[in-house]
Amino acid sequence: MHYVIGITGLVVFLALAWAASYDRRLALTRLKYVGIMLAIQVLLGLFLIRTNVGQTIIDGITTAFSALLDYAFEGTSFVFGGLAGDPDATNGLTPSFFMVVLMPIVFISAIIGILEWSRILPVLIRYLGLAVGKVNGLGKLESYGTSASVVLGQSEVFLSLKHQITHLDERRLYTLAAAAMSTVSASIMGSYMVLLDPQYVVTAIALNFFGIFIVVSLI
Repeated sequence: MHYVIGITGLVVFLALAWAASYDRRLALTRLKYVGIMLAIQVLLGLFLIRTNVGQTIIDGITTAFSALLDYAFEGTSFVFGGLAGDPDATNGLTPSFFMVVLMPIVFISAIIGILEWSRILPVLIRYLGLAVGKVNGLGKLESYGTSASVVLGQSEVFLSLKHQITHLDERRLYTLAAAAMSTVSASIMGSYMVLLDPQYVVTAIALNFFGIFIVVSLI
């Protein structure tokens, strides 16, 4: 029964996206790309959750972010002492949401800034956008914008496109804005891993990446 509910929800969601489309006839011509990306989502989900290789990839990502979170907690404990909930602190305060979930964002954002300054991230984002553009049927700018949103965040991506934004029409601007609002940036990923099972966080972010293209292709 849960399969029926899931498929029904997917059909209804796609129908709502098509109903809100700028051009419903044009949206129908993009069903091929929608089908391709749905297939990628299914295969990617099965690969990450049901295969040993997928589990190894998730474990590697989880281990990396766990190490970053440990470093972030050490830095938070150094600055705030017992307020961070350090077990060695004399007051023995329980770690708060602000200290455990929000403060690591500052640390991870700084690392992302260093990688961006060193020109490592721009290269990765560019090639990721080119690869994704082969299957989503959208333009290079849209593919780059979505890829950049996952890494940089929804605000920073528009700063990287400030020279192109003034020349975009309404539809392309909507695509960039929708992608930026829908993605979870790398700096936030660590915070979600504190609250939820990292396996599902990584899988959801990967599937959501292609889900964005499905919705904007119909709208």
